[in-house]
Amino acid sequence: MHRGYRCAFILALLIACVQTTGCHGSTSTRLQVSTSSLPNGVIGEPYVAELVATGGTPGYTWSQTSGGDMPDGVSLGSSGVFNGTPTKAGTFGPYVFKVTDSASPSNTALTPKLSITVTNGSAVVAAACETAGDEAALTRATPYAFLLKGTDASGNPISIAGSFTPNGSGGISNATADYNGFSSGPEHLQVNLAASSYSFGSSSLGCLSLAFSGAVVEAANAKNVGMSPSFGHATVVRARSASTRAPATTAIPNLQFAFSLGAFDGTVYQTGGIITSGITSDAANASGIIHVQVPGAFSLGSLQPHYAFGMDGWTAGSNGYFRTAIAGSFANSAGALSAGYADLNAGGTSSGELIGGRGTLNSAIDATTGRGTGTYTVPTAGGNLTFDFAFYILNKSDFILLSTDSSVTAGSAPLLSGRVLASNATYAAGALSGDYLLASQGLERNGNTVANLAQIGTLTATRAGAIPSAILYINDAGTYSRTPYSNSSYDLNAASGRVSITGLSATPPVLYLTAPGTADDQIAGFLVGSDTQASSGLLVRQSTSAPAYGLSSFSGNYAASTQEDVDGLSGAALGSFSSLRTGQYFAMRKSTGSVPNLPTSGSITINPDGSGSLNGGTFPFVTSGALIFAIPDTGDPLLYVFTADKLAN
Repeated sequence: MHRGYRCAFILALLIACVQTTGCHGSTSTRLQVSTSSLPNGVIGEPYVAELVATGGTPGYTWSQTSGGDMPDGVSLGSSGVFNGTPTKAGTFGPYVFKVTDSASPSNTALTPKLSITVTNGSAVVAAACETAGDEAALTRATPYAFLLKGTDASGNPISIAGSFTPNGSGGISNATADYNGFSSGPEHLQVNLAASSYSFGSSSLGCLSLAFSGAVVEAANAKNVGMSPSFGHATVVRARSASTRAPATTAIPNLQFAFSLGAFDGTVYQTGGIITSGITSDAANASGIIHVQVPGAFSLGSLQPHYAFGMDGWTAGSNGYFRTAIAGSFANSAGALSAGYADLNAGGTSSGELIGGRGTLNSAIDATTGRGTGTYTVPTAGGNLTFDFAFYILNKSDFILLSTDSSVTAGSAPLLSGRVLASNATYAAGALSGDYLLASQGLERNGNTVANLAQIGTLTATRAGAIPSAILYINDAGTYSRTPYSNSSYDLNAASGRVSITGLSATPPVLYLTAPGTADDQIAGFLVGSDTQASSGLLVRQSTSAPAYGLSSFSGNYAASTQEDVDGLSGAALGSFSSLRTGQYFAMRKSTGSVPNLPTSGSITINPDGSGSLNGGTFPFVTSGALIFAIPDTGDPLLYVFTADKLAN
């Protein structure tokens, strides 16, 4: 062959190779399926769905390889588009479909197993909660908001926020929810009240079942996709599932939760834990908080002039998701947010103090659920971090927040969620003074895999800026340690409530203080780590005088739950923890996934400083008497939170 022709021939082969999947592992344009689920259908309504593929050589042909007959009245065309109108209810499949591209030779790819559910009405009927006997303890006067974080069936991160109002007899009178995740993107979900239910028992354990009839149609809102700053290389990355898809392809059919309430003030249960316990299309494992709402605060005019916040979540990178945590403060004037301060940890890289945060809380707040929307921008060295969000007002000093931008692709705004609490306009020296608890979580690399980091501790601070004593109890990917510190210090920014700490580990956290007395669960500040694990958590007031705890500090019922399973490998657990002055305890529990460590029953040991252990010493804890933070001393750890039926000591 002539040399010139041979070179041209080789070049043509290389170009063809790049356009297919057969060239020594090159996957930049590999043929792959984007569809990970199919929407539900309704009898008598046209079925609208399309199978989607990317990569390879465009010009795709689809065919069915398994799963039997399609729903009556529906067929699949070779273009991947479903046609027809369902005529019979039921769940059909699971199907597997094959896509073939136009390359020569052709490439093929298979979908995961997909099912289609056809119903008689506009919503899937949720599995009803079984009556537990004390439904009347929750009434129309007391709506509850919730925030959960975890993973979907594909192992991708999700967050769920919402509000529901019980009717006192097992029904739901008002409700809405926001769902955001890396498999499906953001959705504001419309609740089918007639198909939803709740139950509640004397053990303070409850069930909540919400059925959804699709996404709420809202006014167009500019989303901030692509407006995240450049975060650089993350040190610890969680794997991305191959089943991610374009955002908001279908509404979630229904969600079921288990919850446990504590902090009973004689009339109303205040706060507790909540986990997912069932979802028809997605075996989610998520956990978080549930908190009573005050409807009289559902307006911008009721909110405070200054707030501190703590949020965490995930950012999509080129090779997976990395942990992202942020804490800060801002001023509020009728919904105009300004004078913002923040510290950001993106995948293990800390920003230091960031100044100039600004945003908006929109005036339209739902009068029944306390839901509103807004946007916030944090200037960073790599560009502006801007995100839209939904928020749910708990009371005039407290609300929860969930970002509502699509976070699926690299360069998108991160998926963030967390809590916002009233703070002071300025802080005097000594604002951090007394005894406190610390609790935080992060993501650790353990060999070739990732694992959880969970840490708790006690801390004593003086008005002079000293931290003369602190003890941290850490389970780092299964390695447990107890480390005392006796010569730490802190510096307080009077304008922002920012506390920078020196000497408390090699990578001490930064804190943003709340206003004393505004959080009924004793949160005194939000924590963001400077560590490679991108840890985040809480500072909690322990006592105003020298701690002197004993077995008598524990008596009564506690709502117990895990916090987010950061590595997505363990699941979630919930219970009602009861303790006796004799030092014995027992716990009723529910769990999802395969939680490796669960405190069950046994004896309590406690030290005067509020540290102690459960399960014969295998569960170290720290406590204020009203709150307990606990972690296992072996295995992949989860952070457990116990809330007493009465928060006051």
